[in-house]
Amino acid sequence: MFIVLEGIDGSGTTTQLDRLAERLRAAGRRVVATREPSPGPIGLLLREILRGTHANPDGTGLDGRAMALLFAADRRDHLTREIEPALASGADVISDRYLLSSLAYQAVEADRAWVEQLASGVREPDLTLLLDVDIAVAAQRRTKAGRPVERYDADGTLARVAENYRRLAAGRPNIVRIDGTPSPADVEQAIMRELEALLAAR
Repeated sequence: MFIVLEGIDGSGTTTQLDRLAERLRAAGRRVVATREPSPGPIGLLLREILRGTHANPDGTGLDGRAMALLFAADRRDHLTREIEPALASGADVISDRYLLSSLAYQAVEADRAWVEQLASGVREPDLTLLLDVDIAVAAQRRTKAGRPVERYDADGTLARVAENYRRLAAGRPNIVRIDGTPSPADVEQAIMRELEALLAAR
């Protein structure tokens, strides 16, 4: 299975990645847990850029279109380097962020139709779980975790990203919105119910 966790920064995707991987391994399944930006060379560069490194001489960040191209390139590399080989070997793959992130985040800074074109032909997950939380809750979690402020962390930006996520999820059966506000244990149970339904249908 190829499962993806999506949501704005602070929605709990990283926490739930670890929990879901542990649950599946306990059930005897082989699991590869990964994330985007990926651990590959383009992903590492993206992480530096998101934290403000490699700014332009005038102090501004990279152009939004350049960011969209980098994320698209990282995804292609991620697929060929890690995701596709793991799936071919019979492992389940769980990714913290994937295709929906580009459509939600990069469409804030670049033309949406163009960003969608960059994403065309990319492998679709079997299930995408969108952890939906209020931007104020997400901000409190990031502060509590001591996370540095990154490129897209402004409330106004995240409000647009969250709305993009909800619009993208509407009417698509392989994308399930889950309330990410309750405790991690409660969110984990909601995720497992969706995963069990997927397994039963396969």
